[in-house]
Amino acid sequence: MHLTGQLMPMLTDKVESSPRLLNMRSLISEGGKSLYIMKLCSLSTISREYVAVHNIGSLPFKDIILAAGEKNPTPSDQAWKISKPLGDYIKSNLNESQQEAINVGLSRKPFVLIQGPPGTGKTQTILGLLSAILHAIPARVHSKGRLRGVKCGPELPINEKYIHWGHASPWLSNINPRDENLPTDGDDGFYPTTGNELKPEVVNSCRKYRVRVLVCAPSNSALDEIVLRILNAGIRDEDDHVYNPKIVRIGLKAHHSVQSVSMDHLVQQKHSHGVAGTDADNIRAALLDEAAIVFSTLSFSGSTIFSKLNHGFDVVIIDEAAQAVEPATLVPLANGCKQVFLVGDPVQLPATVISPVANKFGYGMSLFQRFQKAGYPVLMLKEQYRMHPEIRSFPSREFYNEELQDGPDVKIQTQRAWHEFRCFGPFCFFDIHEGEESQPSGSGSRVNIDEVEFIVSMYLKLVTRYPELKSSSRLAIISPYNYQVKLLKDRFKQIFKEEAKEVVDIITVDGCQGREKDVVIFSCVRASKSKSIGFLSDFRRMNVAITRARSSVLVVGSASTLKNDEHWGNLVEAATKSGGLFKVSKPYGSFLSDENLETMSLKKDEHQPDETMMNEVDTIPSVYGNSGDAEPGQGDDNDYGDGDGDMAFGDGED
Repeated sequence: MHLTGQLMPMLTDKVESSPRLLNMRSLISEGGKSLYIMKLCSLSTISREYVAVHNIGSLPFKDIILAAGEKNPTPSDQAWKISKPLGDYIKSNLNESQQEAINVGLSRKPFVLIQGPPGTGKTQTILGLLSAILHAIPARVHSKGRLRGVKCGPELPINEKYIHWGHASPWLSNINPRDENLPTDGDDGFYPTTGNELKPEVVNSCRKYRVRVLVCAPSNSALDEIVLRILNAGIRDEDDHVYNPKIVRIGLKAHHSVQSVSMDHLVQQKHSHGVAGTDADNIRAALLDEAAIVFSTLSFSGSTIFSKLNHGFDVVIIDEAAQAVEPATLVPLANGCKQVFLVGDPVQLPATVISPVANKFGYGMSLFQRFQKAGYPVLMLKEQYRMHPEIRSFPSREFYNEELQDGPDVKIQTQRAWHEFRCFGPFCFFDIHEGEESQPSGSGSRVNIDEVEFIVSMYLKLVTRYPELKSSSRLAIISPYNYQVKLLKDRFKQIFKEEAKEVVDIITVDGCQGREKDVVIFSCVRASKSKSIGFLSDFRRMNVAITRARSSVLVVGSASTLKNDEHWGNLVEAATKSGGLFKVSKPYGSFLSDENLETMSLKKDEHQPDETMMNEVDTIPSVYGNSGDAEPGQGDDNDYGDGDGDMAFGDGED
């Protein structure tokens, strides 16, 4: 802090006196006076985003960014090809939509947008992309000894040919230059292979070029998921051999599972191998230059270490691109890339923007979403491998134009023993029509005690009958409201003491993206006479919450309140049509009693056709209810961002 004066703009050696700061200094020097300092935030991320926006004019594809579209599509002769063994692997291990995404990437379009709905193998597609990108060759370069599309000039006279041949083959008349510079560490002098703790990268001698890739994500957790997959599964080379490429994970807060390739760990290794005394920044830059793939959060890709690289990156892949604000997405593009892959899903969680003013002026919109709204082509991964078909049905219809399809055997793989009861089926809605929300004093969040009591009762019944569900890895309780999550955690801690975290995972919607559970219980909370649902009206959070489940999603809420919102009204209607709507009254124990569960058992109806079974909903007293048509409505706008959700203020990497 400069308490003697203010620095003049751009002139760090010139200080101008400031009476205000000088007065602060005199207050501190007096006895008994104190100066209290509170750090509000780091400006590193903001400044990097500002620089990225400021530098758009220097990017080779600035016109595409500004227009959100290509005026001159990439010529087909600029496409890249992959070898037959690698192509055969991709065809046999990736589905049709995943293959299409890779083929468009090989066409060398400057921007490729890939939408990955829940459970559609987004990370697997990224691994396939990396294999293809790192081992592709230009279509107009030779393949199997033949030239493709190379234009030749007029044939030279024989004497000039001899001169050119002499320059091209100096070993015919002198010492081979390669013999003077032998490779080290057993490689061919091209890819460094030392320091890799796993299987080393081996480069085929016929490959005389290299493509460098930068992989980014808005958060550390999303980034480390890809790093871990590469460490465990590797990628494929042109001969369809699995290997571990030379990779570096740069930035703070790397998960312990990927520590072996983190920058700090690799720098320590270099020092331990006898390079002590070398400038740490130079070692870091050398490690980045050696790597075929560099991993960094969006913000950290704007750090000064990237400015020390001898060359930039050919390709940038951004995962969870729809969860990042546009200026953040621009940060890694300044490293000189030629092609950008935006991978994400605009109908899942958006970027977290606290300021309503910034949201009003579009700061919260991602580059992915802006391109999509402008009509830029988006490739959607369409085959899902996570959810039971009855769970997949609603989000596919509501958010993905009925385009989501089930992968092979998904229904069989997600069938569970508790499906024998209708109330524990794949897709259920429990209408707590007597429940009521409340707002703790001094809080923008909300709670619903009735929903908490019913959820606790239902959990205990489930784990009593099916002990395998008594695990945080198998069952999650999700709510969009912080205080409801806190209330649920407190209630479970009263019952299970210190084991509470081990028997159930209780999280906010913002904290659950990327996770999968066998069973998800979702607490809607909102139940009021005003019929407003506020923060809950964000359909993207609804989509994320219900698609975390593999076998059963059990939604708990007030149907009369939720039906005033278009998307929630559609969900209630879908549950009604499928026979999964249950009207629950106090005492909740009677609904979950063994006697009442037997009335909902599918075993006694096994002799009946499915259609008959679904139409029985009104025959069970005090369990099912009818719901009217949904009417679109709006929530109170000022409820968004006031503490209702689990707002992520950043990863702390700066």
